[in-house]
Amino acid sequence: MKRTLPTLALLALLASCGEEPALDGGQTPEQDVAATGGSGHGDRHALGSLKISDYEFSVARYGTFEAGVEGALEVHLVSGPAGKSQSDLNLFVWVEDQQGNQLSAPSKAQPEGGGLHSHVMTRASENPPVRAVLRLRVDDIDSTGSLPLDGHGHEHSTTPHGGAQSRFRGPDGTAGHLELKLHDDKGDLELWLCKDDHFEQPFDLPLDATVQVNFIDKGGRTVELKVRNSTQNEDESGAASIREGQTNYFIYPSAEGEDSTWLMGADFQSIVQISFDLNGASYVSEEFSLTPHVHLP
Repeated sequence: MKRTLPTLALLALLASCGEEPALDGGQTPEQDVAATGGSGHGDRHALGSLKISDYEFSVARYGTFEAGVEGALEVHLVSGPAGKSQSDLNLFVWVEDQQGNQLSAPSKAQPEGGGLHSHVMTRASENPPVRAVLRLRVDDIDSTGSLPLDGHGHEHSTTPHGGAQSRFRGPDGTAGHLELKLHDDKGDLELWLCKDDHFEQPFDLPLDATVQVNFIDKGGRTVELKVRNSTQNEDESGAASIREGQTNYFIYPSAEGEDSTWLMGADFQSIVQISFDLNGASYVSEEFSLTPHVHLP
């Protein structure tokens, strides 16, 4: 039996994965979703607002992000530079665990239901996803931002020093863990290297070692971290870190004249990677998201 054009159009609409068509009457996207029964991925949960460069977004998730189950993220442009609209933006989305490990492939957000809609397929991992990461590429901007998936609007630090954690590995398979802390008020960095993920066993380097931090989405800009001094090399809490002429603690800036003002501010976001040499071997970390530890007034 030959189907009529309206029937085919209806079937195509039902096959789409996002919200149903917006209702007349001037409802907001949130009201449209509530009125039409939500998304096929599950219930809608607002995650809050996120500012990346000069753009502000509202972000929501649909469903629970579990391994092997497809969820979705919905992004609406709240404000941006004059003349810019959602159609001008390249926005990529993925999810990460607490240590900054990427748990889904980057998914390009596509226009749907008045916003930008992205599918998220979480891979199996011993650690659950805790944050949604948005990477914005438009004009000369290539920056990231993140929000926790629990909807609190900001993340609660569970790291020993309030920084971001990642893993590093050497060519012989030697692996370790690191924590990088960025202070929003001065733009200074602190780094701790350890053998274990509880940060109880230092991974020491010689006192003259240097550690590079590569800011991937800041034009590949790189800074060098060194020891604070060769006597105690204390961190900002006053804890000394020198053991038999070696240390696992490094800072930036470490020399007069080094400018860290470009790292200042509570809104700073970047994808970074850390590298260093030890005994002629090169060690490299996974890429991870760096956001500042915010000092309250």
